[in-house]
Amino acid sequence: MHKLLFVSIAFIASNAFAGVHVENITRDINTKAQQGDTQVMLHQDGMLRVNASAGSSMILKGSSMIMLDDKNKQYREMTKEEMKKMSEQGAAAMARMREQLKSMKPEQRAEMERVMGKSIPGGLGAVDGKPDVYEAKNLGKSATVEGRQCQLWTMMRNGQPFSELCVVPYGSLPGSEDFGKAFKGMAEAFGDLAKSMPGADQTAKAYAAVNGYPVRTRYYDGSGKFRPEENILTKWVTESIPASSFEVPAGYRKMQMPRMN
Repeated sequence: MHKLLFVSIAFIASNAFAGVHVENITRDINTKAQQGDTQVMLHQDGMLRVNASAGSSMILKGSSMIMLDDKNKQYREMTKEEMKKMSEQGAAAMARMREQLKSMKPEQRAEMERVMGKSIPGGLGAVDGKPDVYEAKNLGKSATVEGRQCQLWTMMRNGQPFSELCVVPYGSLPGSEDFGKAFKGMAEAFGDLAKSMPGADQTAKAYAAVNGYPVRTRYYDGSGKFRPEENILTKWVTESIPASSFEVPAGYRKMQMPRMN
């Protein structure tokens, strides 16, 4: 669920009723070889589907989130009220984790933050009680990625770069206004859940300042160098998307959401 949910957009009238199909891949910076599955996002009529990997996906409809497990033919669903309850559990869990970090040796804490920070928006947050500070910096440079000219931005955390984005204006992407509305709906539905994630609000504000969609994202390794992989936008088209894409397939069994520990 990474990173991701941050938008304000210009509309293209001819695409008002079309769906939007977006694909991203992770690849090796040098060899350009793809790593892992293609990440797919589908939007139509206010609904959003995200396939982060083969066999699993998330559907957002109104204020409900549905998580599909194709391998086991199962699904889980959360309403806005359930998300609020989970956010309270998450906030308590994060508080316990930060207390544990205080008692760790510096090298142990650094390793824990490196591993866990990737899967938590905003990282683990400050252990000493001071909130992390996030900001977006326009580098005043441009690049060309897969034929698209984009503006370079650096995302900073506590004064240190943690990612570089190459951004195109939303208005250059067909159907982007409706797509943005779906993200706005997601932000509203997940507002309570996001509160349990340290730095999530600041991270979202930093991404909003970019005011565009990243066609390329690279991450720093902590020593000022890029990690060997990058995330690339490979497809953004308007097309009619079957309504069944936003429904739970027949025969899937509903499972209870696990309690956050």
